[in-house]
Amino acid sequence: MMFSCRKAYDTPYIQGGNHFLAVDGFIYTGTGVTSTITLSRSVNLGYPVTIPELNAQVTIQSSAGDSYLLIDSIGAGIYGSSALSLDSTLQYRLAITTSDGNKYQSDYVSSKQAPTIDSLSWELVDDPVTLQQALNIYVNAHDPANSTRYYRWDFLETYKHFSTYKTIWSDSNGLVYPLPVPYSTHTCWSTFPSHIIILGTTATLSQDVISNIKIAGFQQNDPILDIGCSFLVRQFPLTQQGYLYWLNVQKNSQSLGGLFDPQPSQVSGNLHCISNPANPVIGFISASNVQSERIYISNKSLPGWQSEHYDSTSTACDLGFQTVDPLNTLLYTYQDTSYAPYFFYGTALYVAPKSCLDCRYQGGTNIKPSFWPLND
Repeated sequence: MMFSCRKAYDTPYIQGGNHFLAVDGFIYTGTGVTSTITLSRSVNLGYPVTIPELNAQVTIQSSAGDSYLLIDSIGAGIYGSSALSLDSTLQYRLAITTSDGNKYQSDYVSSKQAPTIDSLSWELVDDPVTLQQALNIYVNAHDPANSTRYYRWDFLETYKHFSTYKTIWSDSNGLVYPLPVPYSTHTCWSTFPSHIIILGTTATLSQDVISNIKIAGFQQNDPILDIGCSFLVRQFPLTQQGYLYWLNVQKNSQSLGGLFDPQPSQVSGNLHCISNPANPVIGFISASNVQSERIYISNKSLPGWQSEHYDSTSTACDLGFQTVDPLNTLLYTYQDTSYAPYFFYGTALYVAPKSCLDCRYQGGTNIKPSFWPLND
């Protein structure tokens, strides 16, 4: 009886062919700042890919009548401005014309000032579910004027990773040559944005103080902490209306599935389709400056955590070899183009799959970020 009391329910209301416009981003005020707005289309549950909204016209408009164009330079539905100096005393809105000719506008919003982040901290805790350690990152902030009250955070994580094998050789036009040290393909750094909605409020407190709000958590032996990871945390102030919108989105996307979790509900923001008011649009536009702080966590500070993890998703790293021509030992004649030089041994040049020699096959870049610690 217990096994038969639950079954999947595919309501026809979530199987329609609707793809509503979804807008995500902030209008940043201040001097020399850029704003980025992501446009996409909603999809049915279980749909395997996202649908970017391409070839749209996107502008930021001020209450003083100025207009600033945003460009999708990479063709991914991500529209960015040039470096702008937007007066925080003015109001701003977003205007969008999609490729199908529909026009959308947000309400005018006033710019809020973000208080600085006081500190970032982390600690190791025992997870009662996994029975392993977990690492939590916390943020602390306060507004002396007691005027912020509603907060949102996100972060960028940059972590270091290695290729499976380390080689000092490469090839070009049939010749093997030594790689200069700055061009080594053994060490890479990858950067990813956070994908969760992180909110906090002090509306019920006498003082506008954020204390030890958890913004991220990682289970023991998470690969991003196998060597070290740098977190750039960004803090945004919200209006009460903006906070309630993101709280609703958070509940709909991150707090469903349990018996006592909230039921899915309609999400309404401050964007509207002015060419066809019956067209729903998802999103909320806020205007503010942004405060950021960076924290670095080394694997050396995590006793018992796995270190120097290699890419487990790469192809099998089987070796091959070619006999070296005694008249030209650097002549590269290996026929399989998915292989590259690994090392010389006696009269043979051993080769390995490029995905095992070049960390960029795992993603990221082999150019060391300027903020990375010297000794890690």
